[in-house]
Amino acid sequence: MSADESSSRPETEDCPLPLAVQRRNSLIYGLFWCLFYFAAPITYVGNTHANLLKQFTDSDITANLPHAFYQWFTACPILVAWFLPQPKVLRPLIVGALSAMTLAAALVAGALWLRMSASLVVAATILFGTIFGAANGILVTAMWEVVRRGTSSRLRGRTMSLAFGIGPLFACAGSVLQQMVMNPEPFRLTESLSIPSFGLEFPLNYLALFSAGVPVLALATLLGTQFELPAESAVRAAEPVEPHHPGQAALRSLTEFFTHRPVLFASLAYLLVYSGGNAIFDNVSLHARDVLGDQIEDTQGIQSFLRFSFKSATGLCLGWLLARTSPRAPVLATTALLLLGIAWVLGSSGYWYLLSAGLLGAGELFGAYFPNYVVSASSKATVRANVALLNLLGSFVGFASVGYGLISEVYGRTATFFTAGGLLILSVVLILATLPPRPTAPDEPSGIPTPH
Repeated sequence: MSADESSSRPETEDCPLPLAVQRRNSLIYGLFWCLFYFAAPITYVGNTHANLLKQFTDSDITANLPHAFYQWFTACPILVAWFLPQPKVLRPLIVGALSAMTLAAALVAGALWLRMSASLVVAATILFGTIFGAANGILVTAMWEVVRRGTSSRLRGRTMSLAFGIGPLFACAGSVLQQMVMNPEPFRLTESLSIPSFGLEFPLNYLALFSAGVPVLALATLLGTQFELPAESAVRAAEPVEPHHPGQAALRSLTEFFTHRPVLFASLAYLLVYSGGNAIFDNVSLHARDVLGDQIEDTQGIQSFLRFSFKSATGLCLGWLLARTSPRAPVLATTALLLLGIAWVLGSSGYWYLLSAGLLGAGELFGAYFPNYVVSASSKATVRANVALLNLLGSFVGFASVGYGLISEVYGRTATFFTAGGLLILSVVLILATLPPRPTAPDEPSGIPTPH
């Protein structure tokens, strides 16, 4: 389809909601991600948590555990999608997941505030990763269904540009605040320019970081109540109804997931890219100590700033790329950026090494554009289950995190970067060989009653 043909289609063509409501949903979705990104120092389970645990243990394996448990528990959403497939539960699921995340942040802050033992702080941080894995999986699958039902495909590029182009700018602001919190002294960028500091020593710096995340997540919870979706009568008129029995719902979603080639191969490529380009991020951050020496604590906020500033600029470009080309194009682009980031890790030295955080951060948007590809290839009735199954595959990335810890301790961190690069090269081959540029959803089956 040409760009002219695409631009001539009505923006409401595949969504029964009025255009004004669709745009409101798009705006709420973007504002939500702005808040979530602002709290990125804690909501992105990985670097901050690994560096926190390194204060209590010398083990890279332990430092990788919050991310590992996060990944393992992203398997939970598939059960929710099968047992609660009704569109009317989307908002309660979003609010419940965000409430659990808020509680998890408060638990870590409480453990640090009460000066609990090292083992309890480690346990609280791993529990944080566990809760976030389950809650974030439920949240993301529900949010993707909100996008699928609450906005038309014509608004998708604009929606994603707002969420993943403007949103990371808020993460940049959060990263600057993280730098000010984590560094007890001002961080000098040049002779005349420096980032000020709040003067907090450990563990008050981590306490402030997790405490600040609590009200931000609470506000995101409130925003999650504001989405407006088609009425049940409109849903029944527009699509076939899902089976009431979870076993039938599971069978239908599994059948589509494993027999519809664009969904299946996109999910397998997603698993490879996630393992190669995201699970390695903790080791990339930890390796900065070897490259930069004792100044690593001074650069956590700088790494986060680069990560999200690159992500913001890339997000704006990828939204345009999606609107002008095809769902496969940003999938390839993000994978290529991750591969470039790994190459930079292996070939850079000194403060130039920190640019790897920016390149990998830009490539991290694979986490938005692979699901978008799966959403585009899925029927409306199975989109949440398909994204949940995608998350289920993503849970195996937890083993990659532990694997990188083991490889690092036996062969050194450099070996983990070569391993990650190999996985990304394999994923590029799989994407080019198996994924059509414009996937189509399978025909909706008929004669199945809609859930109430």
